[in-house]
Parts: sequence; structure tokens; C-alpha cells
Amino acid sequence: MYEIIDETLKIASCGINDLTLGQASSFLSQWEDGATLGSLTLFINTETGYLVLNRDNAQYEHNLKLAKAHLSASDEQIEKYRDRLGGRLSETVEVIDKFRKYKQIQGDLEAVEHQGLMLSGNYITRNVLSSLEKKQIPTCLLMSQAYSYGVMNGKRMERARRKAVQA
Repeated sequence: MYEIIDETLKIASCGINDLTLGQASSFLSQWEDGATLGSLTLFINTETGYLVLNRDNAQYEHNLKLAKAHLSASDEQIEKYRDRLGGRLSETVEVIDKFRKYKQIQGDLEAVEHQGLMLSGNYITRNVLSSLEKKQIPTCLLMSQAYSYGVMNGKRMERARRKAVQA
């Protein structure tokens, strides 16, 4: 289905005929009336974690070079590029930017999954998180409060470490 172009940058390609009916209808439902699948340049496939370029698009080679350059650039280089373009970011660059953020989020989620839960030995932490869990508030607010609590505890731990080093 997809041809892997760059495993490191997570870039793949496919033709219009490789799209599923669900993908095609999803794209077309988001576009203006009269748009065709031939105008598809690239998309993010969250199931595979790849930026997928349409190899049937006339701008395929240009889009591939752009994606490789953009995804391998530093944040500083991206900012300089944005400054030069001003408000004229093309839809293609916007999708590549979203993919950069998507990859960052996926990397952070993977890192969080590898962190152990340190609840068993800390009575206060365990009870604070249990109390937060019992609150009847939307999940996003609950997650925000748990994150803030983690930041607070991280700062406390860092201060205690510095104090121990100074002593």
C-alpha cells in the first residue's frame, strides 16, 4: 500500500488508487465542492505514524524535497523560514508543520509510557492523584490538574536536590 521513503523522518508515498474508500471520502468531505482526489498532495496517517505524499500529484518531487527539508530542519531554521514566508504558509507546509507537532506528541507519549508509576511509596502523591480521579470534572481538566501536580512535585524534588548538594 504505502512505499516507505524515509523511515527516520517517517515519510511514505502512495498513489490515489492506494487510498481506501474511507480515506478518500474523508478527504473529499473536508474540501470544497468540485475538488478531486488528484489535488491531494499529502496527508498524515495516524494509524501508521507517517506523512504520506501522493506520488500521482504533479508536485510530488517538490513536495518530497520540501517535506524532507522541513522535517529535518531545526526549530530555529523553521522559524526563519516562517518569517520569510510571512502569512503565506501553503497548505502543504501547514500539514508538514502539523506532522512535526504530531511526531513530537507521539515521542512524548512514548516517553511517558516508559516512566514508572512511583505511587506505592509516596502516600501523599497516591492520595492526591486518587482524589483528583474521584472529581467529577472533564477529563482534559483532570489531566491538566494532574500535570500541574507533577510539575509542582518536580520543582519540589529539584529544590530538595539542590538543597542537599549545597549542604
